[in-house]
This record gives sequence, structure tokens and C-alpha cells, in this order.
Amino acid sequence: MNPKRFWLVGCCVFCLALPFTVGAPFSPQAAAVSGDLEVWIGQNKRTIHSYQRGGQTYYPLKDFADIVGLELMENGEVLTIAGSRGNLQLVNGRPLVRFDTEYILLAAPAWKRAPNNWYVSEDFLSKALPLLVNRRFSKVSDMRYRVEALAENPVQVKVSNYPDRVRVVFQSSLNAPIQVREFKDYIQVTFDQFLVRPEFSAIPPDRRLVSSVDFDSSNIYGTFRIQKGDLYNNFRQLTLTAPVRKVVDIYGPPNMSNLGSESEPDSPEQSPSEGSVPSSSPQEPGNLITIDPGHGGRDFGVNSPEGIAEKHLTLRVARRIGNLLKESGHQGMLTRTRDVELAVEQRGSIGNYYRSQVYLSIHVGGSPSPKTRGPVVYLHKYSEDNEPVMLKPNQEGPAFFSPRRPPSRTFEDNDKLVRWEEGQQTYLGSSRELAELLQEELNLLWGVENRVAEIPLAGLAPVTAPAVLIEMGFLTNPEDYRRLSSMEFQEQVARTITSAVDTFLQGRNLE
Repeated sequence: MNPKRFWLVGCCVFCLALPFTVGAPFSPQAAAVSGDLEVWIGQNKRTIHSYQRGGQTYYPLKDFADIVGLELMENGEVLTIAGSRGNLQLVNGRPLVRFDTEYILLAAPAWKRAPNNWYVSEDFLSKALPLLVNRRFSKVSDMRYRVEALAENPVQVKVSNYPDRVRVVFQSSLNAPIQVREFKDYIQVTFDQFLVRPEFSAIPPDRRLVSSVDFDSSNIYGTFRIQKGDLYNNFRQLTLTAPVRKVVDIYGPPNMSNLGSESEPDSPEQSPSEGSVPSSSPQEPGNLITIDPGHGGRDFGVNSPEGIAEKHLTLRVARRIGNLLKESGHQGMLTRTRDVELAVEQRGSIGNYYRSQVYLSIHVGGSPSPKTRGPVVYLHKYSEDNEPVMLKPNQEGPAFFSPRRPPSRTFEDNDKLVRWEEGQQTYLGSSRELAELLQEELNLLWGVENRVAEIPLAGLAPVTAPAVLIEMGFLTNPEDYRRLSSMEFQEQVARTITSAVDTFLQGRNLE
């Protein structure tokens, strides 16, 4: 063999291997003692060198991040890891990993060896990384893993209402294990092995038994939650095959069939379209508050420079407000409980249909000026020609505008028919009272002196109840972004809004 040619071939092999070996933090001798990990991506092998500390084996987190494309952001002793499915946080010296509101226990504490140089235990591969990306880390043998893309499993959710129960059927396209567990406020349906793609029924459940059926994409494969209603008593489950189906029947008290049903058993001919208002009779006025998480689906709303979407932030806070209202003796109902897009008129229709006492539209602001900050509460203002306006993204004001819709009608508390765009006319005074109270309380939380704003809002115009739009802050302001990205501060915002609404309703009851 030609020596020169042999030398060239050797160089090429070395160059091909270089991306998977360069940057190893320790010598081969040191790594061999503690045991390296092999991670295979297709036909390519990546070697992750190990390090021994305090009797524990650690691996550099940067190497894992490079394999699946993660972004690491360090803030003192806390490291945020951002992936395509969300963020998780490590704390130096602690074995707990936080993802959204859940915690994962690792075999060893996270270790910050130096600034921006973190190490984790081997089980970080299988327990934490799949939460961030749509990848599975399968253990082929000891110290050897394979990275695989998760196949999608379309799961249809079908709801049927009966006089004594609500039936929720989960029909799986792939033969995946399904586990059903009961918790205090919900029944959890978990799928395994494949990435769930939910396909929801347009038929709403009897809210006395099931307040909603939600999907949580924050775990590895995706989890459904059947939220219990006020009359929930027990449930039964049944597994069927060909096709694979998990049937969950939600029962009320023994005399449920004598209480009357909110709607007749559903049939395909009666199924409304996605996001439409239920076709049963409107509810009697009560203590229901409608919470509208802004945007959703293809409508992301405002995006921060770091990529946080307004639609996710509003849904997270709206869910928390709904739970807090329930603790206060009220009933909070969301216009959307998942990442779907709703038309402006659909959002207002839901509040009117259930005759809400209060209507809250939850948003986050964006501004051309990064100095604009703090919460702003908006009221609908009728212009001279009664025409709602349209603003461009990041123009001052909420991204919640649209041209006037075709004339329509809606119900007021006294069943008097009014024009669609004039629904808010009777409630301008009470809406202002609510807005001022919310603005004052949110200003105290933020430490600012912002004022209530009035502008024609197509989303609030048809609402026949005290209605406001709340911009919790501005993602385009660095300080607001820092606060709003904290789950602790999101909790404070939700509690402030809930407290103000409760105070407002107590005042009206006294009147």
C-alpha cells in the first residue's frame, strides 16, 4: 500500500471521529477507570467521559446537551436547561430536577464543578432528557445507550354524557401500555413508549362530573387528566382491544339520574365544531368566572428574545387562577385548556353562554420600547363608529384586536337580546370598577404606578359581564421577562388576580 495514501486515509478517519471525541475534559486513562458511556445516534457513536467524585460517577452535562441540542443558562447556583418541549432546572448540590411543577429525583446531586461546567449522574439520560426533547434514550447494554426519535401515537378522546355518568374513551392508534391513576382533583391517564398526539372531542362533558379533560405534554410521552366535577363520586375503567381503547366512566352520587343531565347523550350528528359553544341550555347565573388564556395554536402571541411564547404563559397562569378561584368558593372556567386556536367571537360566547359573573382575558404585552414594563389592565371603549381596531404585533397595547364581526346576538342576564358588539355596553361601569381594583393590586405586586387603559377591544365588546383584559407584564422588558419566567412569580400574579376578583365579587354581593 502506498504510504502516502495510507497516511491520508488515516487523517480522514481521524477527522470523521473528531466531532465525537474532541473536547473530552479528562485523559483517556482517567476516564477508563470510572467507565465511559457510549451514546449511539444512528451509526455514529459519541463517547461521554466520566469522572469520579465522592464515590459517585458523573458525566459532563455539556456533552448530553450537544447530542440533543439543548441550551444551558446559568444563574448562580441554578442551571436552566432549555429544550424543544420546555425547560428544567438543576440546583448545585441537590438531586432534584424541577420540570414545570414536577420534580425528578436523580441518583446523585447535580454538581457545578466550575462556572458553566456542570455534571450529572447517568440516570439523567433516561429520567430528565426525554422531558426536554422528543427522543428516547434506550439502554442497549451496560454503559451503552441509543438515541431514538419517538414515534407519534395519535390518541382520540371521545366524550359521551349519560344521565348517571360521563364516559371518556381514549382510543390509541398504537399498541401502547396505558395506566390510570386517581388523584385528589383528577384522574390521570398515562400512555407509554410513544409520543402522544391528542385529538380531542368537540363534545363538552357534563361539568357537574367532569370539569374538563386536559392534556399535559410536560412528561415524557404525554398525560391526560380528567378533572373532577363538584358531583364526582367514583370512576371505573375498562380496557378494550381492536382498536386499543381505555374507557373511563365517571359516576356521580347514586341519585345522579334523578338530578337531570346537562345534555343528552352525544351522537355524531349533534357534535359541534372545535371551540363552539355547547348546544344545551345556558346555565343559571352563579359564581362562575370565565378565564380566557390569550392566543393558542398557531397564534403564539408575543415571543420573548429567549423564545418564551405568550400562549404558553397565559395558559399556565390561567389554570392557576382557576384552581385558586375554586379554593375561594368560586368556579373558574377556561375558554381553552390546551394549546388550540380560538376565534375572538368564540371566547366571548363561552362567557356569555355560562352567564359568567366576571370575564378575565389573560395576556402578556410586547412593546417596541424595551423600557415599557409592568402590568396594564384594559377596558373596552366604544369608539364613535363602534368599530374595534387592529394592532400589529408588539405595537403598544394588547395583541387582542380584530375588525368588527358580522352582527350577531347574545343573551344578557335578563334574557333580553342585544346586538353582539353591544354586549359590554351595560357593564362598562362595573368593568371599570374591576379594572381599577386589579390595576391597584398588580401595581403593588410589581412596584409600579401604571394606569388602567381604555381601547376598543373586539374580544371584550360582546361580553355581558364585568370584563377586563390583563397584560401581566411585558416580555420585551428584561426585568419583566425575568419575573414572568419564574414560576414563583407566576404564582404571585395568579394569587393577586384571584384576590382582587374575590374582593370585587364580595363588594357586589354586599350591594
